[in-house]
Amino acid sequence: MYAPSLLDPAAEELKLTDVIGHGATGVAREARTLLGDRFSSVTFMYVLMRAFEVEYMAARDASRWHEFHGGPYALSDADLEALLAPWLGSHRRPAVGSGTV
Repeated sequence: MYAPSLLDPAAEELKLTDVIGHGATGVAREARTLLGDRFSSVTFMYVLMRAFEVEYMAARDASRWHEFHGGPYALSDADLEALLAPWLGSHRRPAVGSGTV
């Protein structure tokens, strides 16, 4: 297991990622890239929880996405999008001229 100080930079970078147009699959791929050699289902869960405040059970389930896990319980792209929508949707940037800050 890695110390949080080794994973937090990836979580901070992921938090700054523009998720519009990339969705959960884009976020998952970016997390894998940012984590590099440190990538595992546990480190992926950690950065999801830190970057987007994803609940533990949802982060655990997200780690079963088919590009990370090939077992019979692997999640499809659509499953991952639906699972993480409550968290990723709340971190999208407002549209230009929307009047929100």
